[in-house]
Amino acid sequence: MQSTCPACGGRGAVSNAQTGAPMKCPLCQGTTQVSLGLTDQLFWYLLSPAQLTANQQGVIATVSIDNDADFEWRWIIGNSTGLYSVTLQDNFAASPLMPNAVNSENIVGTAQLPFVLPKPYPLYRTSSIKAVFNDRSGSANTIQLCLVGYKLDRLPSAPSR
Repeated sequence: MQSTCPACGGRGAVSNAQTGAPMKCPLCQGTTQVSLGLTDQLFWYLLSPAQLTANQQGVIATVSIDNDADFEWRWIIGNSTGLYSVTLQDNFAASPLMPNAVNSENIVGTAQLPFVLPKPYPLYRTSSIKAVFNDRSGSANTIQLCLVGYKLDRLPSAPSR
């Protein structure tokens, strides 16, 4: 089912949050339309660790995918009061999603300009994502990382563990 893109309202472009200049919509890629199943629901899963102290390392936050639907993860957005690095791990696959911690400015976008995963990442109901945060700011740091995507009726069958 095709529908008007909710991010750009069918215009194909949005304003850049930093410059205000128009840019191609990150959701529909300028096509003005998105393809959604009848029951797909745009959804945010939050990873919000306790406030990190100056240069604190290894702070863990975990989010569990709801039991009502699988999740197709498409974007990463977030904000913080300082710099940090993060390592993400898919606990269902029992493997890290990156070999080392990645600096936040290299993986996290804003609500207006999200980091788009090159390929949507499937997360199955009741699975979980673990994030390990490291402060790089040298002062107290409040972080919220959002995994944004769609709750789906069903993803292709989960691989066996």
